Amino acid sequence: MSYAIETKKRKFDRILEAMNDGAAPPSGSPARSSLNSRHNTSTTSLTLDAASDSSKRRRVTPHSAPTSSISSATSDLSGHYLPSSRPAFLQRLETFRSITTWHVPSTGPINAAAWAKRGWICVDSDTVTCGVCKERVYVDLNVDNELLKSKGENEQENGGNGSADDNKSEDDFDVLAEVYDNIVKRYQGMIVTAHAQSCLWRTRGCDASIQRIEGLLNTNLALSGLRSRYDSLVTRPDEIPTVESLPPTNLGAPQELEVFRANTEDKPDINALRLAACGWERRSEDVIECRHCYRSLGLWLYRGDSPAIEKLDPVDSHLEYCPWRSADAQDSEVHLSHEKTGDGHGLKEKVPGWVLVYQAVAKNNVQRRPKPPPSVAASEPESSTGSQGSATSEQREKRMKDLLRRIKEIKKPFNVKGLLRRKEKPMT
Repeated sequence: MSYAIETKKRKFDRILEAMNDGAAPPSGSPARSSLNSRHNTSTTSLTLDAASDSSKRRRVTPHSAPTSSISSATSDLSGHYLPSSRPAFLQRLETFRSITTWHVPSTGPINAAAWAKRGWICVDSDTVTCGVCKERVYVDLNVDNELLKSKGENEQENGGNGSADDNKSEDDFDVLAEVYDNIVKRYQGMIVTAHAQSCLWRTRGCDASIQRIEGLLNTNLALSGLRSRYDSLVTRPDEIPTVESLPPTNLGAPQELEVFRANTEDKPDINALRLAACGWERRSEDVIECRHCYRSLGLWLYRGDSPAIEKLDPVDSHLEYCPWRSADAQDSEVHLSHEKTGDGHGLKEKVPGWVLVYQAVAKNNVQRRPKPPPSVAASEPESSTGSQGSATSEQREKRMKDLLRRIKEIKKPFNVKGLLRRKEKPMT
């Protein structure tokens, strides 16, 4: 449809809307035919303008609400079946961040990441729901040991001795541990089977690499993220407590992080740099967080003469399933240059996210180190060869003699004059 036709169609719609919106004239008002043509023309134009404005308001106002709802629905991805979407997975995982609503340990096989990988979101205290099939599951890991307590009281009343009590407590602990393991296994199966039969999350969940932090294998992207996190932390340097040194790694010397320059040539705050290298960034005043396991730390707990927590470990402070800490969650392999297989290729090893950042820092430090001038570089090999030559002059002379002797032996069969002389001697 051409632009002219669209314009005419809009004008026609406005006239129709004006005719429908116009109320009937009262009985005491003069008829339109009795008015003069000039008044009639002006009245009609005013009525059309007012109707046009009202129609514009009606067309704009109803569409504003759906637009906002559509944008909110687009930003909320947790309720859709998107097994390959990392943002959708992180939105689901973020619903488990509150320690007052989710009490399942992060070390177990039914941690928050395991539920989020199968489309579950936390909606209430230890309660998850699927955004697609709307099924709900309440996770209760409390072991009912009232029966065991009553059993122990009965045995004590029957005259049990101390050694018997000790054996009973050990047996009770074993029974409780077995019951707890069975409960965990049951919920581990329900992560899949609790979905409706027609739910797509029941058929397929997220891949193992869904938690991977993208860009850490690229040196420039890894350093860019490091600088961004460092800048957020040093906005309040007085709040940064003493941070433990990073563990040793095979991909960089321990001092590489200390000589790194963040955004200027000045020496950075080593405590803030250690936190930034391990994925921590500022959330609010005196609080830092990780955007991949949604763990928050209050920095005031690590400061003072007698802090509530003695040390701030930038690696172990993450949850166990965080890719900054877990090599399996990061699912990125790097070559180990010092170890090789039988075919001569370097071994590959999975490493967590902070090790990849440390590797990028080490590469950047190598590139930034000043290279020696050509004259110095040329003089060093000459001096080294001169010292070697003076030390092995006798060996070189011996090798030269051996080489000349071997050359003479090789040339003997090709000495034609010598052969002719040998033939002529017997005849004379």
